[in-house]
Amino acid sequence: MLLRSLKTGFFASILVMLASCSGVSIGALDSRVEADISSVAVIDTGGRAGQLYSRELRRALYVKGEASPAYDLTSTISVSSSSTLSVRGVTSTFKKMTMTAVFTLKRQDDGEVLLSDRVTADATLGTVSSLFGQDQSEAHARDRMARLLAQRVVQQLQLYFLKNLDA
Repeated sequence: MLLRSLKTGFFASILVMLASCSGVSIGALDSRVEADISSVAVIDTGGRAGQLYSRELRRALYVKGEASPAYDLTSTISVSSSSTLSVRGVTSTFKKMTMTAVFTLKRQDDGEVLLSDRVTADATLGTVSSLFGQDQSEAHARDRMARLLAQRVVQQLQLYFLKNLDA
């Protein structure tokens, strides 16, 4: 009986904690940073990964709508992969893929480069035995990494604008 009431109390307290977290807003920015972020014009990047990357950038940058552009963001995406990984001298069918985005933020009125940086994302592939499954795994990894790179670029832009609020 005591054990049952302890279990019930434990689960009730977990539910109360989870319900209390639902109204917390994470990532609220200063209104000036939001204004700068929403005025970044995203220059499209080629390929499927570039399309997903650009779409994710726009989704994250224009949360409260797109403002008139004051900045240009240009990016290039490159992918590299190594065919096998080894663990303690034993080779495997795993493949490591790395995607890199090199981006530049320029002011539109004078063309001054404000920020130039690179971000990377890694994925390990090859746990599926069928060739079709491996191709699908690689395609999904590229898609996930493109979205992840876009999120990391947005974070870099937010940090830049936050650091340079008074400039």
